[in-house]
Amino acid sequence: MSDTDKTDQRRTLVTLPTPETMRMRYAEGQGADLIICFAGIGGSRTEMPPDEFVGSVLRNENAHCLFVSDLKRSWLNDATLCLKLQQVVQNIQKDGHIKRTTALGLSMGGFSALVCATLFPVTTALAISPQYTMSKAILPDEHRWEFWRQRLGDLRFETADSIQTHPQQSFIIHAGKNDAAHLRLFAPRRNRAHFVFPSLGHSEIGLKLKEDGVLSRIIHDAMEGDQRAIARTLQKSGAVWRSRFDAGPV
Repeated sequence: MSDTDKTDQRRTLVTLPTPETMRMRYAEGQGADLIICFAGIGGSRTEMPPDEFVGSVLRNENAHCLFVSDLKRSWLNDATLCLKLQQVVQNIQKDGHIKRTTALGLSMGGFSALVCATLFPVTTALAISPQYTMSKAILPDEHRWEFWRQRLGDLRFETADSIQTHPQQSFIIHAGKNDAAHLRLFAPRRNRAHFVFPSLGHSEIGLKLKEDGVLSRIIHDAMEGDQRAIARTLQKSGAVWRSRFDAGPV
């Protein structure tokens, strides 16, 4: 282990040895839960994306916590990242006697949270503003993240739904203002709860949930698989069910 950063008096994040194109930081827990938090693309193209939602994740004091950043911004399409991530998570799941694994993230991190179940068992995924695809053939009019799209090459995960193994349960939260093209491509699934903030933009949902002081509660309820609790919390913050959004102006 190469580096240790104290986040508070209770939890310590340890940077695990990985190739230089990725970073994984781990806080050991005492319980049987593992939370994996995937970073988004970040603000600088040349720097490692910062860890997301650290305080909210670490409030789950008994959970093992793993934060994953990808310098290549591959949307989990990088084979080296997938192999290393699979090894690390499987070791934690085995050594920590993990019974439940929760994956979460924002934007690129949300997409990764949905598709990582192909690499290891995932009980619940919490995806905030996830892309449905980075394929130009499927969404040719999507020009955001163009710098990174041009560097992806072959897509291991063409869409969030083109995978053989899904999380046992997933919660998806989208922005109605500029993510409608993505959110409407997600297929309804029996084990998927899909919510939309009609008046918010792609990058505003995470900030909204933090400002409302509900993000850590949503993460905890996602771990518990408590759909009703998550629905109540999101609706109080202004979200609606995706079916209501699809029906017309809210």
